[in-house]
Amino acid sequence: MEILAFLIIGGVWAVFLLPAFFESKRSASLSSTRSFARRNDLLASVALNSAEQVRAANHARRRRRRTVAVLGTGALGSLAAAVFTGSIIWLGVTIAFDILLAAFVTALLQAKAARFAAVAPVVPLEAETSEEPTAFEAQSSIRIVAG
Repeated sequence: MEILAFLIIGGVWAVFLLPAFFESKRSASLSSTRSFARRNDLLASVALNSAEQVRAANHARRRRRRTVAVLGTGALGSLAAAVFTGSIIWLGVTIAFDILLAAFVTALLQAKAARFAAVAPVVPLEAETSEEPTAFEAQSSIRIVAG
């Protein structure tokens, strides 16, 4: 009898919870906000860059994704081979793929950080050759007393 009551309660909960669980991701506000931001970024990049620059950026992006996919697939494939065969050589190949993948992702992150880093403008200073003392040298006897 308790099992039947438990199944009925579970069924009622499922009626209320499962539709929300299986709801499409496209109707979620977060995904629509992300897609709007992507479209907005695309329009901004097209407006600021020429078609050749956009094509070159897309080509570089595809090349980076392909490289990450190849390195990731190699790492997973060699790991599977190492597990199934029990070979230390395959384990070494897995470690090599992992190191290459980590180095590539690190290089990508450093390049992205360098691209967005603010570069401080360089202001050339002129050397003063006057014989008069500067304002700082003339007022060097001033003391600041905190109260």
